[in-house]
Amino acid sequence: MATTTLLVNGATNSLADTPEIIYTSPEKGGGTIIKALTASNNSTSNKYYRAYIVDGGKEPINAQIKYRIVIWGEMDAGTGVDGQVIPPGGSLYVECNEPESIYFTISGRETRLA
Repeated sequence: MATTTLLVNGATNSLADTPEIIYTSPEKGGGTIIKALTASNNSTSNKYYRAYIVDGGKEPINAQIKYRIVIWGEMDAGTGVDGQVIPPGGSLYVECNEPESIYFTISGRETRLA
């Protein structure tokens, strides 16, 4: 049985209001189960983010986390993506209203096919 591991440590957006990939599930396997997502706001003002789970080769359209405000100096536990599966070859995108303001840490489990 696979164990939970750190998948992303401190990823941030480089563009404002633009979904960007922060993690891609291996193409071979059964997908990646997200166990925890933490969004930390290290800026001096409140910021928002969105998170999308997208099949490989598709564009982010419908967000799993549609609009979450993170107070400056605080963090958000990412409720809405925990327990979700990123399909094989699929990606987790995040979008923020200001570049390099929210830092994402994600743990999870990459599953294998039997």
